[in-house]
Amino acid sequence: MDMRLSWGRSVIRGGLLASLVLASLVLGTPMALLADTDAEKLGVLRTIRPNNESDVKTAASVVKQLSESSDIGLIDVLKSMKGATLLGKNWLLGLANSLHRKSPESANDALRAFLMDASQDPEARYTVFRWLTDNDAELKAKMLDGMLQDSSPELRFEAVAKVLNSSESLETGVLQSLLEASRHPEQIVAIIGRLGKQGVTVNQSKHFGFLDTWKLIGPFDNVGSKSFDKEYAVELDYAAGKSLAGSYDGKSGAVQWVTETTADPEGIVDLAKVFNNEKGCIVYGLATVELPADLDCEIRVGCINAQKVWVNGKLVIANEVYHTGMQIDQYVAPIKLRAGKNQILVKVCQNEQKEAWAQRYVFQARLCDSTGKAISTK
Repeated sequence: MDMRLSWGRSVIRGGLLASLVLASLVLGTPMALLADTDAEKLGVLRTIRPNNESDVKTAASVVKQLSESSDIGLIDVLKSMKGATLLGKNWLLGLANSLHRKSPESANDALRAFLMDASQDPEARYTVFRWLTDNDAELKAKMLDGMLQDSSPELRFEAVAKVLNSSESLETGVLQSLLEASRHPEQIVAIIGRLGKQGVTVNQSKHFGFLDTWKLIGPFDNVGSKSFDKEYAVELDYAAGKSLAGSYDGKSGAVQWVTETTADPEGIVDLAKVFNNEKGCIVYGLATVELPADLDCEIRVGCINAQKVWVNGKLVIANEVYHTGMQIDQYVAPIKLRAGKNQILVKVCQNEQKEAWAQRYVFQARLCDSTGKAISTK
């Protein structure tokens, strides 16, 4: 899978659409039948939910209607991708591709204008970029020259790659500027490696914004993988805003907090190592970050185990999955940090599988802006 497309962003918007949803639920009528105008049908697609058979049928019906409409505009479809659910965005992108194939040259001026509008959906803009440049290498190179700081991660990736791949002996200053511009993890690691060969050391963990110092406590019982939603005293005290106790009742008696600072360049905290490869258990981790002012940003977590994440008492991430792989920025949530101290609590669950591939018990977390640039914390 192309890692450039692995960063997603994703809620019903607007009174009209909320009314459509309510009417659909009350009357048992597919939303597609209640949406009369093309704009309303696009609104239906924007809210399609995963794992919902009715929504999938509705989406297929709406896409068929819109693809046969003589009034629907390609730019309207592209604009509707902004703020759509991830699944809704996929349906809209498929519709946009279908419309573009019908007349690939007819809207080039409008497409160029859409591409240059940084306020539009990043994936939609990247799709337009590919349409415009797939058969025009010269235009592609010219456009990329101005996209090193683009708001679209995919376009920024392409712009950095263009320069990075142009020579194996780029000057240190050029590589440092590319490192500042790049947001893709694999690309960043490659640039840091090339700088290292030139004698320039970069703290990779700090560059990504990984949280490297944690207070850990555990193990707590998770035998039978039954305690993902169990609220142990640690999270109850945290949610209530109480000072956390020095010790709690754990899986086999009292447990206390220990401080772990990871030196891993990807900020990986190895809970199996700290807790003697305990199985069927839960460990909590607490990190404190301090900021000079309020800040809207993102927390991005990688974890091969089931996990929950709270920021200042608010649950922002929850995934009950075990050993399905792990990568940087696997789970992303927008958060609000406040001036002063902020507390981040993670709950990481391990099951009892004995296979060699199921022995990892690790997590990583970083703080960054919406493009993936690390934020400065204490």
